[in-house]
Order: sequence, then C-alpha cells, then structure tokens
Amino acid sequence: MDAARGALFVFLMIVLILTPDTQRSTPHQQLEIRNILDNERQAIDILNATKYGDFDPAEDRWLNVTGLRQEDGYAWDLLPKVQARAREQTDVVLSDWMKTERSSPEWKDLGDRYKSSDLIDGGTSHGANTSATTTSQIIPFYQNISGIVNGKWIRSKIADDHRPTALNLTALSSRVQYTTKEYNRNISGVEGNLRIKFDEKKSQKLRVEKSSVREIKAVVTVQDETSSGDGWEMTMYGVHYPESGSVLLSTSSDKFAGIFALPHFARSEPASFLAQQLLNQTLMATVIRQEEASKYTVPSFPWSSSPDNPSEMMFPIPHCEFIVHLQQHIPAVGGPTSQEAYRRLAGLQSLEKELRYPTGASLGFVPPMVMSAVVFSPDCGFVLESKGPPEYAQQQGEHLSGPKLESYLRNAKRIIMLFCMILAGQIYLLMRQMRETSTPSTRSRVSFYTVALMAMGDGFTSIGFWTVSMVIDATFLIMISTAFLAFLCVCVFGMKFLMDIWTIQGPERREAELRNAAANPPPPPVVVTPAIPPVIITAAGADTLPLPVTARRPTDEAPIILPPDQDLTATEAEDAATTTTTTIGQGAAPTNLGRARNEMGALYTRFYFLLMGTLFLSLHATGWPSTIRSLYANLLSLIYLSLWTPQIYRNIMRNCRKALRWEFVIGQSILRLIPFIYFYTVDDNILFITTDRYAAYVLIGWVWIQVWVLFSQEILGPRFFIPNDWAPPAYDYHPVLREDDEEAGATMPIGFREATSDSEPSSPSGESKKKGQRTFDCAICMQSIDVPVVSTAGGEGDTGSSLATSLFSRRAYMVTPCRHIFHSPCLEGWMRYRLQCPICRENLPPL
Repeated sequence: MDAARGALFVFLMIVLILTPDTQRSTPHQQLEIRNILDNERQAIDILNATKYGDFDPAEDRWLNVTGLRQEDGYAWDLLPKVQARAREQTDVVLSDWMKTERSSPEWKDLGDRYKSSDLIDGGTSHGANTSATTTSQIIPFYQNISGIVNGKWIRSKIADDHRPTALNLTALSSRVQYTTKEYNRNISGVEGNLRIKFDEKKSQKLRVEKSSVREIKAVVTVQDETSSGDGWEMTMYGVHYPESGSVLLSTSSDKFAGIFALPHFARSEPASFLAQQLLNQTLMATVIRQEEASKYTVPSFPWSSSPDNPSEMMFPIPHCEFIVHLQQHIPAVGGPTSQEAYRRLAGLQSLEKELRYPTGASLGFVPPMVMSAVVFSPDCGFVLESKGPPEYAQQQGEHLSGPKLESYLRNAKRIIMLFCMILAGQIYLLMRQMRETSTPSTRSRVSFYTVALMAMGDGFTSIGFWTVSMVIDATFLIMISTAFLAFLCVCVFGMKFLMDIWTIQGPERREAELRNAAANPPPPPVVVTPAIPPVIITAAGADTLPLPVTARRPTDEAPIILPPDQDLTATEAEDAATTTTTTIGQGAAPTNLGRARNEMGALYTRFYFLLMGTLFLSLHATGWPSTIRSLYANLLSLIYLSLWTPQIYRNIMRNCRKALRWEFVIGQSILRLIPFIYFYTVDDNILFITTDRYAAYVLIGWVWIQVWVLFSQEILGPRFFIPNDWAPPAYDYHPVLREDDEEAGATMPIGFREATSDSEPSSPSGESKKKGQRTFDCAICMQSIDVPVVSTAGGEGDTGSSLATSLFSRRAYMVTPCRHIFHSPCLEGWMRYRLQCPICRENLPPL
C-alpha cells in the first residue's frame, strides 16, 4: 500500500512539472505585448503600401522599418551588388541548360531572350513577358526542396572596398538591453563550410496566374576558423520560387525587420510582387495567432533566428543579420544527352512524387540538389559566396550540394540497417567466443581490457542511437532496434563475458597484490611501552602476587590467537582460507560471497562511470574549435581501435597463445572498422562529417599491425619481439631438446620413449631411424611424436642451423615441467579443462 502511494506521488509530481504554466501575463507584460503587435502590424502595413524600388539607398529612398532607415547605418550600398551577383549565378545555370537543350523545338524561337534571369523570377504576374512564363514551366527544377545542402564558402570580392561602421544598438532597439557589444556570427575568416537544411513540408503556397511562390524555413550553419563547434547556427525564413528554382531567405530580430522587408531584397520586380502577396497572408495570420496566445502567456518572436536558445531572452547578445540568395541548379535527370525538355521535366516530377509518396516503384539514382549561394550581412558588412564553377575548378568545390529529405532518410535507413547487421555480427562472434572460452583455463588467457574496450564502444553506440531516435521520428523504429541490439551487445553478452573473466582472474589479481605488498612492506608500527604500575610495599614486602580471579581484566589489548598449524606458509594459509570460505555450510562462506558481490558492484560502477564520463566529454567536445575537436575524435578512435593491444600485452606477460579464435579477431576487426571507414572516407555521409582519408589509413594500418602481432605471437611465440629480461619468467612448453641433456635430465622427456608393444619400435631408447630426431608416444592420443633433437657433435654452426630449421617443428610438441611430452593439440585440448599433467597429475602452469 505504501509503495502504491509513493508511485502515485511520483506520478503527480511529474505531471505538475511537465504541465505548462498557463498563468495570465501581468499588465506590464500585456502592455509590452501590445506594443510588439502594433509594431508588427505597422511593418505589415508598410509592406503592403510599398512596391519594388521604393527602398533604394543609392537614390536616397528609405523605409521606416527597423534596419532600413538611413540613421541605422547598415551597409545597404552593397545590396545592388549582391542582387547583381545573384543574377549572374542564375545566368550561369541557365546557360549550361541551354547548351544541352537548345536543339529542343521548344527553344528554337526563344534565342537569347532567355539569357536574363529576370524572365523567370515570377513570370507574367506583374508585367513580365508571357513567353518567359511558358518557358519557365519546362525547366526541370525540384519543386519541393526539403533537404540538406552542404559545401564551402569564400569571401566575395564585391565587399572588399567596404568598411563597416559602428552601430548604435540603443537606437536600433530601445526595448532590448544587450549585455555586450561583441557581435555573434561575425564571420572574419577567408573560407569555411556552409550547410543549409530546408523545411518545406508544411509551407503555404500561393499561385498567381502561371507562377507560384512558397514560404520556406531553413536552418543555416556557417563555420569558419573562428567559430566553435559546427559553427554559427541560425533559423531563417523566406520564399521559394519553384518555377525559377530560386530562394530568398532572411533573419529577423529586434534590430532588423528582415521578414517584413523581404520583397525589397528580391532580385527582380516579379519576384518581389509574388513575395509581397504571399507574406501579406502568412505574416498577418501569424500576428493573429500571437494575439490569441498572448491571452495566456507571453508569446515569443515567431521569426527569431535563435528560437532554440532561451539564454538570449535573459542575456541578449547582438548578432549579425543575414540575407541569403540561392539558385538551384538543374538536376541531371535523364543524362546530359536528353533532347526533350518536357520529357525531362516529367521524369523529375515522377521521381519527386515517388520520393514524397512512395508506391514501391524502382527509383534508381536520385540526383542531389545543387545550389549556388550569395550570403550578405547588412549590419556587419560582409558578403560570402559558395565555392564552385566557373570561378573555381570542380575539384576545389561544387557549390552547395546534398540530398533531398526523402532521399536522405532512405539513405540513412540503409546505413542504419548496415549498423544493425554489424551489431548482429558482433553478437554472433562474441557468443561463439564465449562458448570457446567456457573453462577457467581459457578465460584466464583473455585480456579483460580487450573485452572492456569492445563493450565500451557498444555502450557508446547504444546511447547514441537511443538519443537520436527520440529526435528523428521518421527513423524511430529502425534506430530503436539498432539501439536495442547495441544494448544486448554491451549489457547482456559483453558484461557477462567481463564478469566471467574478472571472476576467473581474481586469484591472479590477489597474488599480484600480495607480491606488491611483499615488495613494498608497510612501515613497522610504533610500539608504545605501557607504564609500569608502582610496586605496592606491604609489611610482607613487595606485592608480587597475581591479581585475584574476580579482578577486572584489561580490554585494550587484542587477544593473540595461535593457529594449530603454525608450520603453514603464507601462501598455504591463504589457500586454506580460500578453501574454507568456499566450503558449503561453513560460516565463512558469506564473507567470500560478499567480496565477490563487492567486486562485481565495483566493476559495474567503474564501467558505467567511465562510459558516461566519455559520453559527456564527447558531447562537450562538439562545442570545441574544429581543429581541437578533430584531434579529440581521432584520439578517441585510436584508443578504441587499440582493442587488441591489451591482449598482446597479456600474451607477453603470461607467455600464452591462442587466447581468442581467429574468426573472432578478424571478424571483430573488420566489423568495428567499417563505421570508421564510412565516416572518414565517404563525402556524403549521413552525419555530414568532414572526411579525413589519411586518418582512416592510419586507423586501418594500426588495426592491421595489431592483428599481425597476434598472428606472429601464435606462430613465433608470445615474446618473439622483446628481450627476455623485459618480461617476467615463464615456463616454455616448446623447449629445444639437446642430446647432451639426456644424461643430465634437464630437458629431455622421460617415459613413453619406447614404442608400444603392439607396434614396431623405431630404434632402441626411443631413437628414430632419421638422424636428428627421436620418437616418443603421446599419452593422450597414443600416437607417436617425431621430435627434433639438436646434436652437439656438429659444432656451433650446425646447432644454429638446427635451431633455425626446428623453429616451427617445435610447435608440434609440448613438454611439461614434469618432463612428459605430448602433441601440442592434445595437451592444449587437455589444458582447456584441467591444468594437471595427464600422466603424473602434477600441476601445470597455464598457457
């Protein structure tokens, strides 16, 4: 009952916390809201009362809108140059199209009349040529440009002579008190990256005669060497002309009414007229919604360029405003040899329809969106351009390019499916390896840190997919499935394998602690001599009699307990204590169980603490400068892909081989390298990560070196590449057998030298007929073993030659410390289950 009440209390607290505050705004806030709405309505009235050309700073014509007044001091002298540059980019696109399609019959009578981009910026809606409207219908542009384009920008030369002036922020926006005079988004570099994410899924469309315009929202990210993280991110609103493939975007804030003055930034009068008609509807509808919302709460500015940054409401910081002109390039549908423009347009329209409303038809190659861009900041006074032809070679830049949203999601689902297959393969290989290392002997060979690195990477993947699946609804199901597979890989299989290895290697760790304690003994305790009580003198003399039986005994001294077997050594005593604690029914058994539980709890705590710490550090690294962030990502990748290094180290320290199956080593290496190869080498990857092929080559080479060392350790021995004094002494199961050691009894095996009674003996005393070899019997498989023996009669040269030739033949047999010889596969199979000699039952050192 108490538990149910507690659960109900927690549920009510969560509901209260998540319920939005619907408290009405205060009278002061109501007054501020009315002023904001009045200013917005005034800006809409100015928008409706003006036409294209009324804002012309060169002719001293200004508008009474924030940012477009003469006293505001913005760099509007650059606007005509920006508009001219945008028209030049459109002319380049159209000229390339005309070179391909000039032979089409629809183009024969048009000639050079189509050379100017003014003809396609709105058609006949406001006095343009009628024939141009007809031609604009057959140009194959994407009608819906929801998607992501990415590319490089350079600083334009048209603003080289401009010198920005200081702005009076108080005069621009008296309502907002800025906390600093330093501008954000002030691009001071020479070049950088530009990424634009278009959202046109729920936009309103307006058609005037045969031309149309649509509202559009875009998230623009500009990055240079001075910006942190991925760069300066801003939300922009504007219009899209589907027939011409052009886009006009602008930011808006308290010091710049960009969305209300957007038609005056257009590059032609028809485009301005269409934008004015559309904005007259959408802006007024938004203001009405603001007014309705103001009855319950303080509405936010709907066209803010930083809607997801609530800190700007409390600590406003000035930032540069942006106006962006974009021109879509013609997609390569049908190939460059197409001669019929209408057929090409129909092919693009059917492709776009299948992407938006899939019916299962085969799509084939979906051409990416390619756009030219001109970015203008009127208050900060700089102009940026996309980098690409014809000013730059295609290898230096291809303007802005990227997939449509539907194509991006389809490609993302394929990549996520590939990740699912990779995780499934990792789970399969891990399960096979766990079955292979099911005994204490085999588990003691595996490095704990190798498996921990794999589990750490799987945990990082699981948390990443869980997080992203909550943000992207279109891929929620497949991403949550991938996250679940990664969760199984780390929490079910990986952690179980880690616990098994940790438990088996527990005595080894305690033995190492004892050795360290013996090598570094603690300082001797300080002995305090107790005070001698005074001697009581009586008539009979000194009182030296013992205390009576009923006297109080001192309790501050620990009792000394002598064990009955004082002849045991420290190691034997520890073994006896371990045996006692593991005996069922003994009272000390819970002590050992409690220690195991404490170790398991500490293991879980350390693992997940390190995992979450790495995750939070990586999230924090997204805001670092690009150079430092790249170094961090490469270092983290190098550490993660060093997963075989701990196993190499353990092979050296324990002088063991064959700890892991080769299918596990090779399979895990390939599967864990595939994501790095994809993100480091594929330019159009789904995360838009900047490629670094040299770093990819380094990572691949590093993994290959580790695999090669593991293979060499199995063939040549675990310590083949280090001096003998660099590693602790360990027993060698593959010694060199010499004839002169037979009498001394040093290394030559004993017993089973003669052939069995049922077989023909090879020679007396187990000698083979072939010189330099001896034949022994394996007590496990009962088959003979031909063993190379080095003769000392030939001198040092022959000895060296024999050692060189017997390097691989020595791997065929194994000699135990008790001098019994077996086939290597036979004894290795035996030692998987029991570390005792099959003949004399003497304990054997682990492989």
